[in-house]
Amino acid sequence: MSSTLITWLSQNKNCLKSDLFQITLPTGTVFYVAEGQWKVTLPSGTAGWSGSTTTFEANKYGRWSRGVITSEAGFDLKANTMSLTCVPQPTTTYPGLTSTGLLAAAANGLFDAASLTVYTAYFAAGHYGTIPAGGIETKFQGTITSVKGINRVKVEFECGDPLYLANQKVPNRTFQPSCPWSFCDSNCTLSASNYTVAFTAESGSTQYVLGPVTAFTQAAGYFTEGVVTCTAGANAGLSQTVKLHASGLLTMMNPWMLPVNAGDTFSVIAGCDKTMTSCAGRVQANGTAVNNLLNFGGTPFTPPSATSL
Repeated sequence: MSSTLITWLSQNKNCLKSDLFQITLPTGTVFYVAEGQWKVTLPSGTAGWSGSTTTFEANKYGRWSRGVITSEAGFDLKANTMSLTCVPQPTTTYPGLTSTGLLAAAANGLFDAASLTVYTAYFAAGHYGTIPAGGIETKFQGTITSVKGINRVKVEFECGDPLYLANQKVPNRTFQPSCPWSFCDSNCTLSASNYTVAFTAESGSTQYVLGPVTAFTQAAGYFTEGVVTCTAGANAGLSQTVKLHASGLLTMMNPWMLPVNAGDTFSVIAGCDKTMTSCAGRVQANGTAVNNLLNFGGTPFTPPSATSL
């Protein structure tokens, strides 16, 4: 909160307020909602706001509100928390998916790990929507960590600030024969574009099994344990793990949320079983052989604890 806003609040003790929520979903979609009955527009250059002129919707995505924000001083790494509640209309859909209800999307985990920033805008009495010169206050930044409760009417999320990431097992790495890296991450060092193939779903594809219009040139098993992402269609922005790549088809670990239609487009990245053999004999989508053993992160030759002692 700027000093100008603090001064303004001390002089306008009967002011109005509205919490503003900026939510970035796992699909990459960013949407903006405002507490209360009326939308709020933040002009570009507003103190406390670094974005362009943006309107926070009041009814488009249901009615949103927050709970108490915990904040305490201590010597541990306990995260501050906040509850976030949404009461959508029956016709409210998940942003970016026009066929999926917001409550159904929440129940299926489509808000998991969404990032959240809460701002509070204050207005002089009788001037709702007019941002004072002091700008807005940043109230909370964090992540939606879980669904606290859901029913036919509303969903309540539990949110934690970035300190919740520190709530991990220590040490976070253990001696294990398999590689701990995610395929094509910064530790693996391989480029995902070299192992990714785009394709269009053929007629007969279902929520469980995808077939390409043009047959894959990669050998059976190449995409097993890989990830397929819908780039256009009812499931655009969503991803699923490939359980099996065989007979030119991709079988999903879990079904797609919405029906798959012929003509929907996808991209799929090769799978990795985390073994030394796979790392040494990695093959790009175009058939080029790559030995990535130098970046293998497993420790397959570590003796069992009984033997080492």
